[in-house]
Amino acid sequence: MERFIKPSIALGALSGLVFGILLLMPFIAPFMFFFMFILAGIIVIVALKKTNTAGVITLQNGSIIGALTGFFSLIAASIFYIPIAYLIDIIFNKNPDTFRISTSFSMNSYDLMAISMLIFFTAVLSAITNAFTAMVTAFIYEKIENKKTSFEDHLYMGQFDEKIE
Repeated sequence: MERFIKPSIALGALSGLVFGILLLMPFIAPFMFFFMFILAGIIVIVALKKTNTAGVITLQNGSIIGALTGFFSLIAASIFYIPIAYLIDIIFNKNPDTFRISTSFSMNSYDLMAISMLIFFTAVLSAITNAFTAMVTAFIYEKIENKKTSFEDHLYMGQFDEKIE
């Protein structure tokens, strides 16, 4: 299990950086936010399988990979997106009548705490949805590889994920 944690966190943060860049584009931002909730776990599992980093991914490993990827991709996208959107909002100041990020940070001091709590709880929601989609991807990979594994085999494989000396 340890061999999946570091690559899934790193690839999740990298996909979050890509999603954060794409969130700055106004016409595709809603689609990218939706895709961040669904595709991040799938992208990481496919990348792990293509680079032969992961051997057999069980349903439990797939859901853990998806949860880690979803959480860290949304955190990384927020860390990239919010300061850049804040700077763009301050520099261009196009829509003074609508709610903007720059007025949110300058109104009260507790707004930063509220935004960080919102990001955290949205990242937890992203982790849940990405855990499900990654588990479905692991199930599809299991069916593609034609390995006949039963429920008991999944339990047996999960017991010996620790280091064997």
